[in-house]
Amino acid sequence: MGSDPIVVIGASSAGISAAKEIRSVSNDIPVEVFTEETHMPYYRPYLTEYIGDESVEKKSNFYLNSEKWYEEKKIILNLGEKIVSVDASAKTIETAGGKKHSYGKLILANGSSPFIPLKDAIGKKNVYSIRTLGDARAVHERAKANVPAIVIGGGLLGLEAAYSLTRNGIPVTVVEVGDRILPRQLDTECSAMLQDIISRTSVKLLTGRSVESITGSDAATGVRLTNGEELSAGMIIFSIGVRPNVDLAKSCGAQVNRAVVVNERMETSVPGIYACGDVAEFNGKNIALWMPAMKQGKVAGSNAAGKEAVFADEVYPAILNSFGTRVYSVGDFCSERMEGEYRVHTAKNAEKESYKKLFFVNDRIVGLILIGDISESQKLTTAIKTGAAYRDLVR
Repeated sequence: MGSDPIVVIGASSAGISAAKEIRSVSNDIPVEVFTEETHMPYYRPYLTEYIGDESVEKKSNFYLNSEKWYEEKKIILNLGEKIVSVDASAKTIETAGGKKHSYGKLILANGSSPFIPLKDAIGKKNVYSIRTLGDARAVHERAKANVPAIVIGGGLLGLEAAYSLTRNGIPVTVVEVGDRILPRQLDTECSAMLQDIISRTSVKLLTGRSVESITGSDAATGVRLTNGEELSAGMIIFSIGVRPNVDLAKSCGAQVNRAVVVNERMETSVPGIYACGDVAEFNGKNIALWMPAMKQGKVAGSNAAGKEAVFADEVYPAILNSFGTRVYSVGDFCSERMEGEYRVHTAKNAEKESYKKLFFVNDRIVGLILIGDISESQKLTTAIKTGAAYRDLVR
């Protein structure tokens, strides 16, 4: 490898995990991390909480590591440096400022970007997404005006954002194109239960509605729905998913489907170039979640440093802690996709407003949903991984 460093592009979960693992393998391999963000790497899942409470930044685990940690680990952290291209034959990367850097091995951990399908929304004032700390700070600042907000998207992050805003007394309307919230995380019954819980708050939930356009000229004043209805707002937040940042991978000739295709070593189709986190696609799946990104980063870093490691896909839970309740789901709970004997076990505790729903195929647990009391979440998730039997879980 010589003196050329392992270069990591991206400084969130996957990128920092990769850098950390490289250093655990060897103290001698030069490591450089490049990120276009100007802030020290932070815990991104805190951002929706931040928009309602900026004191979140003072939490001890908001920043992933201290500045001193990077110095001690001899990891060079290049902040505010956007990488615009990769030359795989020359083994160089180029910054937006035109500066080139050589690498021995390269790890793409450059994440994803918010999906905003409406062209009239881009560049308009009062329109936001929450992907970076800068985004969260901008939303928090706008929220001080106490203007009504519209959240487009009733997924986990959209609901968390709505909850954070409404806790500060801001009227929030959530517009969800699907006929129910969290269709990938909850079955129909549990979606209805959560919608009922949300309906008791000041959040207005509109399902089965689609936004056609943003109203207002330079600054957004609301949205127009496809049914002709208009909603007024002083702040609009898009939360309808992300798209992997695949341009760098394409520039170096790596195979790209929806995201950058990698093998179990997190290596792309270009030898010596790895990808992990939101930007990576493994076994046909692109999982934009913090924990798998961290695990993929560890595998990519280990292999880039010369120590063999493989990534094993797992089941990853969906978690919501908002509106005075908790929701936890993992695994499969769609009978239409399952072959074999399908059965469901439910348990309600009206006093605690908790609900447990376990899904079985051929007497083996394959999925679960918990609302309210989620104390059994880890035990039951382990049961899914081990394929525990119905008789061992239902007394």
